[in-house]
Amino acid sequence: MRRLFVTILLWFWLTLLVVSLTLLLFFAHMGFESRLLVGLTLHDLLAFSLAGVIFCYFISRHLTKPLDKLGAAAANIAEGRLDTRVDPSLRNRRDEIADLARNFDRMAERIEALVSGQRRLLADVSHELRSPLARLTVALGLVKQGPAEETAENLERIGLEARRLDTLIGQLLALTRIDSGVDRGSPAPFDLANLVQEVASDGDFEARARNRRVVVRQADACTVNGFEELLRSAVENVVRNAVRHTREGTAVEISLQTSDAQARLQVRDSGPGVPEGMLSEIFLPFRRVANGNSEGAGLGLAIAERAVSVHRGTIRAVNAPTGGLMVEIDLPLACEPRA
Repeated sequence: MRRLFVTILLWFWLTLLVVSLTLLLFFAHMGFESRLLVGLTLHDLLAFSLAGVIFCYFISRHLTKPLDKLGAAAANIAEGRLDTRVDPSLRNRRDEIADLARNFDRMAERIEALVSGQRRLLADVSHELRSPLARLTVALGLVKQGPAEETAENLERIGLEARRLDTLIGQLLALTRIDSGVDRGSPAPFDLANLVQEVASDGDFEARARNRRVVVRQADACTVNGFEELLRSAVENVVRNAVRHTREGTAVEISLQTSDAQARLQVRDSGPGVPEGMLSEIFLPFRRVANGNSEGAGLGLAIAERAVSVHRGTIRAVNAPTGGLMVEIDLPLACEPRA
C-alpha cells in the first residue's frame, strides 16, 4: 500500500503544482499584485496538500485492499490449495475489480478441474495397466511351472493380455495427441456423409461376426471443415461402442441430417441403455457401465468427445424412449448442404 500511496500522492502533487502555477501566471497577467497572489497560492497549496494526503490515503487503501485479497488467493493456489476462491465481497462490487474477481474464480475452477482430472486419469491409468500386467505375470509363471498340456492355453492368455495392453496404450496415445494437437495438420473441408458411409460399412463388416448389423437410415450430403481422420476416429469409436452393446440379432442405426448450418449424426443401439446419472460420465476416460459387458478400456467415447470438441461440436447421450442408447453429435457445416 505504501508504494501505491506515494505514487498517487506524487501525481496529485504534480497536478496541484501545475494548476497552481498556471493560475498564478494567469492572474499575474491580468494585473493582480504578485505578492498577494503568491501568498494566496501558497496558502491554498498547503490546504489542498493536506486534503490531498488524506484523499490519496483512502484512495490507495480502497485500491490495495481488494488487490491484497486477490494476491492472497493467488498465493494459496500457488501452494496447491486449488479450492481457494476470492472473498465474496469482491464479487459483489460494482467496478472492474469485481470483474477481475469473477474471472479469477473461473480461472481457479478451471485449474482445479484440470488438475483433478489429470490426477484421476493418472490413477485410472495405473489401475487399468495393473490388471493386465498382473494377469500376464500369472500366465508367465504358469508357463514356466505349470503342466505342459496347459502351455498353449497360457500362451494364448499372454497374447490376449498383450493385445489388450497394446490397445489401451494406443488409445491413451490417441487421447494425448488430440489434447496436445500433435500431427493434426491444417483443417480442410471433407465430405461428412461419405465418411459416415465408410465407417458404417466397416462397422457392419465387424458386427456381422457378432450376429449384429450396422445400417444407415439417412445420410444427407454435407461438408465439414476440420480434420477428417480425427473425426473418423470419433465416429468409429461411437459406432463400435454401439455394436458392442446392442443385442444379438439387432442393428445399430445411423442417421445424418442437416439443418440450420449444422449436421446432426445419430447412432442408436438396441442395448440396455445407460443409467440416467451416468449419461454424461460415459464420455470421461475409463467410465464403464456395469451391465455385464466389460469389453474395452472405457476410452472410446472419451476420444470421441475430445475429437468432436476440436471441431467445435457437441456430443451427448440419451436413452431412447423405446430402449437402447442414442449418441448425438452436432457439428457446424463448412457450407450449405449440397443438393
